[in-house]
Amino acid sequence: MSVESPVLFFFRAVFLGGCDGILKQALSCLCAAALLEGENAARAEQVRTRGMEATASSSEPGFGPAGAIDGDRFSSERTHAWQGAARATNWWWEARFDPPREIGAILQITGDHPFILRDAPRDYVWQWSNDNQDWHDLPTTQTTNEQRTFRLHRLERGKRVAGLRLRITGAQGPVPTLREVEFFSDPGEAVIFPDWIVAVNTTDRPGLPSHGQEFIPLARSCAGWEKLQAQQVWLGSFDEDFIRAEPRPLCAFLSGNFKDWCEVSREPWRGTQEVLRKKNLPLWASCGGAQGLAILAETGVDQAWDCPHCRDPLAPKTPIYTHIGHTGARPCGDYSACVFERGPQQVRQVTSDPVLQGLPAEFSAMESHCGQIEWPPQGWQLIATAGPGTKTKTQCLRLKDRYIYGAQFHIEMEGSPEVSRRLMGNFLTLSKQWGGWNPNGKMEK
Repeated sequence: MSVESPVLFFFRAVFLGGCDGILKQALSCLCAAALLEGENAARAEQVRTRGMEATASSSEPGFGPAGAIDGDRFSSERTHAWQGAARATNWWWEARFDPPREIGAILQITGDHPFILRDAPRDYVWQWSNDNQDWHDLPTTQTTNEQRTFRLHRLERGKRVAGLRLRITGAQGPVPTLREVEFFSDPGEAVIFPDWIVAVNTTDRPGLPSHGQEFIPLARSCAGWEKLQAQQVWLGSFDEDFIRAEPRPLCAFLSGNFKDWCEVSREPWRGTQEVLRKKNLPLWASCGGAQGLAILAETGVDQAWDCPHCRDPLAPKTPIYTHIGHTGARPCGDYSACVFERGPQQVRQVTSDPVLQGLPAEFSAMESHCGQIEWPPQGWQLIATAGPGTKTKTQCLRLKDRYIYGAQFHIEMEGSPEVSRRLMGNFLTLSKQWGGWNPNGKMEK
């Protein structure tokens, strides 16, 4: 049995029926529906606040302060997040507690994009109050130029407060968005957070989203990883401070890139060099990202880099990096005479490695490059080489005592979906076994 909507009933009664009785019945129906809607809204608001009263300096329409404490951690949709008004130059968001509450840690999820930090607090500090009038900074939460979508602030010691305020003096974009905030009473409390990955854009263009975002849907296509969370960052923002901040990522993926290494600015690679030397986080790097890891391991960012076009054969700067071949002489940046490998190519396993588990001895993977890694850096081992008809000999490397991989092929590129999904699924499982960012991680024997 279908039920006619009150609005449709009203207009049909007035314009077709013209009867006072029907009109009264229609108006009664509309009033009842409005009352029911109001009761539902009030009930929903009560659920969202969960015993807290949320307020803010200003809000964009539909993005009220209660949206940041509705229990939905990751939605940035209307009613599920707070967003400060675009016309303002600074903002605040408050949670008031009755009775006062012990606070030891604050989890915040910010930004209005599914996987990049956009329209989010950039410069901010959390403040506390005993009367919701006089506010005092929590120094350990002071943040300038925030780069993290997910961040857990742990206080030096627990504090009983009547209210907490997020004071924002700068935003990434025209507005700050607070998707969710959660409060914990003990500074040392184990905060459960779902697995999440970092996708690093290693190109010379820092705009996001960008190259390397393809790792995210590939990871979510693997069985058991459908709800995996992610953040994409540019190379210059990726360093040990970024990955060791809580909640810590499961692993990171480095994209390919387009310029030869003599033309690449070395400084943005300094953070990745630090991550590689610390060896605390599982990494997977494709194509140019893999070449970058090899150069960092062999040469580092403090020495000049060259390419085969400009290289002095008697004094090479980065000899670990070469080209597949040339059909003529060209200047740096001109690849018209370079030999390329593109599309699906045959790759052959040379050692038993857990990331290759379930793949045949020879498998097809997608490639798009003219440069290559000439040999494994010290402390690395070759796990896959060229198969029949493939020119590139160094296909996949692994740091010997870590789940850190560099592959000349692209698992994130369309063309070999089953192989890519198998490699991705294996790598995510190994990263989970390692424990994500984990300085005490141990390899499976």
